[in-house]
Amino acid sequence: MGMWGIRVGPVLGLAAGLLLGASPLAFAASESPADGVYADHIDWGVIMDLSGPTSASQAVWTAGIKDYIRKVDDAGGINGRKINLLVEDERFDASLDRIAFEKLTGQTPVLGISGMGNASAQVALASTIRRGKVPVLGSYTTTKAVTEPPTPMFYGGFCGYKEMAQVGVGALTERLKLAAPKVVTVHLDTAGGKEYADFVNAAAMRHGGSSKAVPIKANAADATAQVLEIIASKPDFVAVHGTATTPVLLMRAMQQYGLPTPVFGMAYIGTPIVYNSLPPEAGSRYSFVSCFTPGGTDDSAGMKAMTESADKFGHSAMKDDINYVAGWVIGQLVTEAIAKAGPDVTREKLVAMLSKGFSIDTKGLSAPVSYTPEDHSGIALLKPFGFDYATKRFTGSGTYDEARKYEQ
Repeated sequence: MGMWGIRVGPVLGLAAGLLLGASPLAFAASESPADGVYADHIDWGVIMDLSGPTSASQAVWTAGIKDYIRKVDDAGGINGRKINLLVEDERFDASLDRIAFEKLTGQTPVLGISGMGNASAQVALASTIRRGKVPVLGSYTTTKAVTEPPTPMFYGGFCGYKEMAQVGVGALTERLKLAAPKVVTVHLDTAGGKEYADFVNAAAMRHGGSSKAVPIKANAADATAQVLEIIASKPDFVAVHGTATTPVLLMRAMQQYGLPTPVFGMAYIGTPIVYNSLPPEAGSRYSFVSCFTPGGTDDSAGMKAMTESADKFGHSAMKDDINYVAGWVIGQLVTEAIAKAGPDVTREKLVAMLSKGFSIDTKGLSAPVSYTPEDHSGIALLKPFGFDYATKRFTGSGTYDEARKYEQ
């Protein structure tokens, strides 16, 4: 069992009618214990921060993937097998990521791993992942170290840093009618934060502008120093990379100094807790870009199914959180991939199937999640979102396809 000791019930594969009408006894249950595959269950790993500085987001994501698997549990199983989630808490500590990864690939073998939300740890483990036999499917963060060039052992599951930067910079540049945007990027002092700041800089330069990177600690309790740098730099707008705490600290400090500069955050920090922690006059200046649709934004089929399950499983308070939506989608991704790999699934068969190309339809919760042999990012289209304090609901700007113009 994982550090949470979570055992999740039987899961039904939903991939494009693969298992429609199949009973749990329809297939002979072969075993491959070295791959985490047994006659009655499949072990699948999750590595996330459940008690550290980013747990407010990553624990919500973990609830989302659990709930999707619980939902399909009620329908019967993937070729008669249950999914047993082995969840490891890495507490946003790269050394614990390595321990968890080695445990799930050797000591308690799993068919695959999801999550891995620590960008610095992901970069440190990149060569190990590439040389290994356990695929990472549906990551919480996606770095260049594991996607450029693509490897058959890694498939992203969240909005890409480059796309978030491009859509955020492009949308604000257009809305503010800027000829050459001047941007400040406040980012966590991590490998992922620095990578994101580089992408914001490239996006700003594409529009004839420039940017300045200003780091902040993940456990920071104040953003005064960063706001003073913003005041000195006089940017047209600010980009934020961080945890849910980061934009709250930043927006409060900006309000204290009377700074009305617009701010956009990455998808991870487009959450109810951010807006609920800010007064409307500050929160109305904050937007975010996301490849996932926050709960309550529309009435798509995917939204209805997710909302019903969140209510059923006691997670009504999480369903509007972009991280819950992301975890839910990865639950769908994992179960459909296992189903498509066949009744006698092994790591080798799963990787072979994914390497040829694979996609899922989230029915409105995002644009289609697609992998090709040349691109393992997964989700490519994003759009801007904001929050309406009068209705207490998230609002989207346009469609995912319409925002494609900002990406390259």
